[in-house]
Amino acid sequence: MTGAPVFLNCEQIKEEKKPPAAAAAQPPPPLSAVPGGFLKQLVRETEKETRHKEPELKEEKAPRKLSDNLVQNFLLPDQTPPILEAEMALRAEQLVNGERGRHTTLSEKKTSTPRRIMSPDPKSQKIDSKSTTPEVSRQEQTPSPRTDTMKSPAPPKEKEVKKEEVKVQQEIKPQKKEVKEPRQEPEGQITVTPIREEPKVPVRDVWYEAGKVWYAHKDGYTLATQLKPDEGTPELPDGRVRVRLDSDGSIHDVSQYEIEKLNPPELDLCEDLSDLVSVNESSILHTLTTRAKGHLPLTHTGPNLLALWPPLSPPGKALRSRRWESWEAPGPLQALVRRVYVSIVGQRRDQTLVALGRSGTGKTTSCQSFSQELLKQAGTAGGSLTLERLQAVFTVLRSFGCVSSSHSEASTRFAMVLSLDFNHAGLAAAAHLQTMLLEKWRVCQRPEGESNFLVFSQMLAGLSTDMRTELQLHQLKEHNSFGISCPTKVDEKQRASVGFGKLLAAMNTLGFSADEQKAIWHVLAGIYHLGVAGTCKVGRKQFMSFDSAQTASAILGCEGEELHTAVFKHHLRQLLQRATGGVRERRPTEEPEDGPKLSATQCVEGMAAGLYEELFTTIVSLINRALHSQQLTLASVIVVDTPGLRNPRHSGDERAAGFSELCHNYLQERLLEHYFNHTFTHTLERYTQEGVPVDFAAPETSPSEVVCAVDQPGLQVRGPEGDSRGLLWVLDEEMVTPGSTESTVLERVCQYFSGTVRQCEQPLQCEIAHLMGSDPVRYDLSGWFGQVQNNPSVLNACSLLQNSSIGAVKALFSPRASVPPLCRGLGGVEGGSQRSLERCGTVRKTLSGGMAALRRHSQCIAVKLQADALVNLIRRARPVFLQCLSAKTDGCGFDVPALRVQLHSTHLLPALQLYRTGYPEHICLGDFRCRFQALSAPIMKRYGSVFITPDERKAVEELLIDLDLDKKSIVLGASRVFMKRGVLRSLDQQRDQLLSGWLVQLQASCLGHLGRQKYRRMKVQQMAVSCIQRNVRVLTAVVRWSWWKLLCRVRPLLDVNMDDQRLRSKEDEITALRRRLEKSEKERNELRQTADNLETKVTAVVSELSDERFRGEAMSQALDIERTERLRLAKENKELQSRMDQSKVTLEALERQLEEEKQKVKNKEALSGVATESELQLQLECAQTEVEFLRRRLRQSEERLESEKEARQLLDTKVQELQSQLDQSKRSVTELKRHCRRLTSDLQDARVLTDSLQSRAHELDRKQRRFDSELTQALEQADNEREQKDRVILENTALGAEIFTLRKTLKVRAEVKGQASTICDCARVLRVSSDCKLNKSPEIPNMQRRKENQVEVTHLQQQKDELCAQIRDLKVPLHLTSDSIPELKKKLRELETRDKERSEEISQMTAKIKQQEQMHLRFEMEMERMKQIHQKELEDKDEELEDVQKSSQRRLRQLEMQLEQEYEEKQMVVHEKHDLEGLIATLCEQCPFCSVKYFSLHENIRALSDVATVTKGGQVFVKSQFRVAGGCWLGF
Repeated sequence: MTGAPVFLNCEQIKEEKKPPAAAAAQPPPPLSAVPGGFLKQLVRETEKETRHKEPELKEEKAPRKLSDNLVQNFLLPDQTPPILEAEMALRAEQLVNGERGRHTTLSEKKTSTPRRIMSPDPKSQKIDSKSTTPEVSRQEQTPSPRTDTMKSPAPPKEKEVKKEEVKVQQEIKPQKKEVKEPRQEPEGQITVTPIREEPKVPVRDVWYEAGKVWYAHKDGYTLATQLKPDEGTPELPDGRVRVRLDSDGSIHDVSQYEIEKLNPPELDLCEDLSDLVSVNESSILHTLTTRAKGHLPLTHTGPNLLALWPPLSPPGKALRSRRWESWEAPGPLQALVRRVYVSIVGQRRDQTLVALGRSGTGKTTSCQSFSQELLKQAGTAGGSLTLERLQAVFTVLRSFGCVSSSHSEASTRFAMVLSLDFNHAGLAAAAHLQTMLLEKWRVCQRPEGESNFLVFSQMLAGLSTDMRTELQLHQLKEHNSFGISCPTKVDEKQRASVGFGKLLAAMNTLGFSADEQKAIWHVLAGIYHLGVAGTCKVGRKQFMSFDSAQTASAILGCEGEELHTAVFKHHLRQLLQRATGGVRERRPTEEPEDGPKLSATQCVEGMAAGLYEELFTTIVSLINRALHSQQLTLASVIVVDTPGLRNPRHSGDERAAGFSELCHNYLQERLLEHYFNHTFTHTLERYTQEGVPVDFAAPETSPSEVVCAVDQPGLQVRGPEGDSRGLLWVLDEEMVTPGSTESTVLERVCQYFSGTVRQCEQPLQCEIAHLMGSDPVRYDLSGWFGQVQNNPSVLNACSLLQNSSIGAVKALFSPRASVPPLCRGLGGVEGGSQRSLERCGTVRKTLSGGMAALRRHSQCIAVKLQADALVNLIRRARPVFLQCLSAKTDGCGFDVPALRVQLHSTHLLPALQLYRTGYPEHICLGDFRCRFQALSAPIMKRYGSVFITPDERKAVEELLIDLDLDKKSIVLGASRVFMKRGVLRSLDQQRDQLLSGWLVQLQASCLGHLGRQKYRRMKVQQMAVSCIQRNVRVLTAVVRWSWWKLLCRVRPLLDVNMDDQRLRSKEDEITALRRRLEKSEKERNELRQTADNLETKVTAVVSELSDERFRGEAMSQALDIERTERLRLAKENKELQSRMDQSKVTLEALERQLEEEKQKVKNKEALSGVATESELQLQLECAQTEVEFLRRRLRQSEERLESEKEARQLLDTKVQELQSQLDQSKRSVTELKRHCRRLTSDLQDARVLTDSLQSRAHELDRKQRRFDSELTQALEQADNEREQKDRVILENTALGAEIFTLRKTLKVRAEVKGQASTICDCARVLRVSSDCKLNKSPEIPNMQRRKENQVEVTHLQQQKDELCAQIRDLKVPLHLTSDSIPELKKKLRELETRDKERSEEISQMTAKIKQQEQMHLRFEMEMERMKQIHQKELEDKDEELEDVQKSSQRRLRQLEMQLEQEYEEKQMVVHEKHDLEGLIATLCEQCPFCSVKYFSLHENIRALSDVATVTKGGQVFVKSQFRVAGGCWLGF
């Protein structure tokens, strides 16, 4: 069935799914449809009948081809009518359509979609990878390869083919009608009765849409619709899938590996790739490109960040230079900065941001944006680190460390480590910059299409006229051997001048003084003039232009001859330094130069490279000086920016890469290896150690293969020759080996690492498989010996600048004299703060330790050591990786194959799968309990005390049970708690929500406490004011007293004596302090003397250490010499061994020749003798038998050779078959691995989806349980309310009965009221009479009268009631007994009165009870309040007691110390007294007059002391009298 697609409704689909009723009795195909015609089919049927086979089968086999002789016997030529031919063609086409589904199964379940698609004409399916033309039997065996692409999946001749197919169908239609006519046989032929057949039902070809998928091909990916066959439709072969492209509607049969799942449309702008439902390559690429088109270049990839560069600018807006103050960072970058900052503040652990990617992917810009956003969010402390200074740092580094290339205007040519230090308050306090692997040879050697460092063009374009004159740059030379020139184009020159202005502003911001800037321009100008000077290529080593050389020496501050000596005459300079007693050389002068001799060009280039390297490291030191701070820092954020992977093929260059590209690519591979180890190796090892089950296998390929090919050291220092070594080590060894070249290095490396390093067809070129083979780079090794050779001119550049005659230059470079030569290529190795000293210590330890430190003076090994130092710095902190991808656009879309290569290089898909299926968040058991025990009140109460040391694992298990978390989302390891992604964030949110409520309560209690304290202070102030007022009133009352006036006059006289006593005490204190001062000065002098002694010892130890270091270096150099000699001797030994082997071979050949000659001589001697005929005949026969025997042997050998040839041919065919089988098995293995990876990714996606659904179900279960508990509580409340309602109904019925009885009593009372109306009249008469009596007595007061009236009224009322009762008794009928009703009523009245009294008493008692209860409640509240107040007072008293105890203890210690001091002073005074008495006694013995005078003086002193005691007593008496008299001393 052919034609356009047909759409069927649901009812038709249901009917089609029913099995046909007459399926078992399906007729065979028409005879004319079989190839070979009617007669062949007739013969076949007769053969079947003879073989007793079944007449008809459900599944018919393909008819075999009959022999031509048999056909000719039944059919003559030109006897088949044309109608039969048309019928044969039509039936053959139908039979072919039926044969396509013969060997397929219909076991696949079909989805019930209302849309069905009929496959197009098989003849039009030529665009597909598997053709469906009528010649299927031929093409099914050899399917054609797929030729469809993303942009043009169909060839242009499709329309012509469809037109031809329509014509063929139109010709076939009238032939179908003619088939029904009876066949007419020609005359003379036997009429054959045709076999009666039932019409055959055509095979259905219906396909339905199964869903949207991604069709991945080599040029990209395309959105397509997967089609599946309906019941009755033949299925495709295994591994093939039919899709319809949405771009042009074409239908293709593709491999199942080219189909990938599609995510929902709402995830096209997903911020985190780990949140995708299906994580596959096409979905990731689609998400990234969609976000890039929506101006969202940054995307989260789990814990890391991914950036596409360059970002697409909005339409109609050009890229502008952004201001740091108003620039707003993208959302993902802000989230990353917030996460890093929270982690560093909460955990006090260093964090690292590492940028990965190719060169020109915006790594430096991303690092700059990250640092700026971090400072914005965290804030800064002090003025040493601000946003302006950070921008100035990047501006200076851009000028001095970047070059312009084809893929970037500022390509970084050095590795940078920027450390931002944070203090205890979480503010950025300081920063520290470290640089390494500077491409210093870029000053003098630059490839085509790239510039020199940007600072040269900026300086030549923007210098002022005065500086140009001073630096002699007013007339620039046309030729410069270094390629340094001023921009010639107007826009380039303007851009360079603007950059120079920014550079000057940045230097001023960083605090560069005018002299320092002047020294920098002097060094740059000196490098420029060295390039102008050039060198002579022929003859002795000297400058080409002596005037330019003199200019360079004058600008650098040295003599021309001194510059010439430092550049060319290295040995002479060393001799001069030794003769003049200069700085001791680190390397002995007797050591011969390593490698080949340097040329004049290499000497000048070495001087220029050394000058620029020294200048760059000095600028880094000035930057660190500006960013330094003395504040104490606790943690740091380290930003690592390195040059990206460089491949000339990316920019369209045909050249090969050099040594500098190898160094930077090697550093990028080291960072990728660290990323691989951190992401996969360490994570899986942690899971294994902790016993956490995770079903994940690490990727098979890793960057360690390329790293080993570059830097793998030997197993031993003196290892054997076959010991495999990396490229850097081989290059270092072969450079010092006499007669060795770069080709030897290439051969050895290709021999050691044949799988990673491949030798190219070009000479001295190899290809290294970078990025795990996805991005190979071709290197050219020519001239590498000259770059890695130790150049003395580089070392002489430092001393040349330090001994400059220009003061500014000497002052700038003199501080670097103390830097060891090993660290001269590193910037920022000097540190001022503790954190920077730790980082510098790590770098120095790496450079001076290990086996590689033995060759640390080598340029090759220095590259490895600097990379090791950088990786060791990163390992100290927790890394976060920023993966930068190059997304080149060609106007229509992105370069998808390039994006695929970059994604494969970082193993993004496996990393996302491990992040989704593993447990990326983990915390120690104790930290987890302390952090989240607040979420559970029982756990908080049980383990919250600091005096308890609980079992952490048991406590965490109880906490997890109480929190009711999903068991699959959190796992307990041996020492840590592992959680799925998002679990830690949800727990933190719950904890923050709980803590926020607690903090609100704490704030409320604090505010209440502060309010109470304020109230107490106000009460104290009020008391103080009242006291002051009272004292003022007393003072106003006392001021006129005479005693007060006397006191005011006498009191100053008393203060004089008190001042004398104070003066004496102060003098005593001064003398004591003087003694202490003398004692402290003596101790200080002693300490100073000991410090001087220690300093002398330290200097001695330092000198001894330097000597030991010098000896160690000498030993290492001797070891290098010995190793070189060993290599030379090994090579000579090998050559001698080869010569000895050759000599042995020649000796054996000579011995054989000698034996042959001897044999010939013997034969000649034998022939020369006389021989008889018999002997000759015998010899002839022997010779003939020997010849016959040799012929037979030759024939046998030929036969054996032929058999061996045949066996070899058989073996060759078998080997070819086995090789083809091996290739087939390899292809099948790769396909199976690919299928396994696909199934694993699908399984992991399904597992992640299942886990999310299970977690959601668990959350719903929790909500359901909470709802059930609330529902049970509500039902219990409803039951309680129902019981209360029933109780109220019962009470209501009881009250209704009481109301009914009360109504009856009210009716009886109404009847009684009518009877008592007469009694009321009598009562009025009596009341009137009583009123008249009361009015007649005016003597009584009104109050007494009213009381009497009330008493009488009550008495009369009682009388009225008694009369009414008697009247009712009298109205009783007479037939009743006298003692029945009246007595009962009387008793009833008495009971009613008693009841009223009782009710009144009860009401009074209930009122009293309520009053007592209120009093009791009030008392309880008062008691509770008093208890609280008492408790607070007790706490305050305890605190006061503790304070008093502490103060008393401190006071006691002070008193003890004072007592000890006084005791010591007293002892000293006693000793002095004894000494003085002894001295006086001796003087008295010598002079009797002095003794008499002494005794009289002593008596006078005693008298004065008695007078002093009397005066003191008088003063005390006077004061006591005034106290008694005045009575106001207490107020004051």
